[in-house]
Formats: sequence, structure tokens, C-alpha cells
Amino acid sequence: MGFSRDTSYRYRERVDEVGIENLVDKTRRKANRKNRIDEAVEDAVTLIAVEFLAAGKVRASNELRKRGVFISVAAVRCA
Repeated sequence: MGFSRDTSYRYRERVDEVGIENLVDKTRRKANRKNRIDEAVEDAVTLIAVEFLAAGKVRASNELRKRGVFISVAAVRCA
């Protein structure tokens, strides 16, 4: 299965003690929502990416501008 026998025993013991839900990785980091773009803009970028599969970030930004969504090339790359 890709892990040692000792690890499987520890996993089984943990499941028996607290349940299988606690085996899922939980991150302690809080999401930084301040620097995220609007969901509508993100959806528009995704739509352009699907529509123009071979287009780069510059063309995607230009196509979005034609549709009235103003987003920079760098923001297209990060979206």
C-alpha cells in the first residue's frame, strides 16, 4: 500500500480510538482571502481557459477585456 507495517498499525490504532475522520490531513493555516479576485472574474478566466485551450495569459487577458472583464496578465496567471 505504499507505507510500512508500523505505520499501518498506528493508523489502525488511531481509527479505533477516534474514528476515521481524524486521519484526514488538517491544515492549521487560515486562507488569506484579502488578495483573492472576485469569484465572477475567476469563473470568467476559467471559461476563457477552456474556450481557448492553447491561449496564453496575455491572450486570455485580452479576450477578457473584449468581454468587459478587466484583469491583468499576472492576475490571469494566478487565477
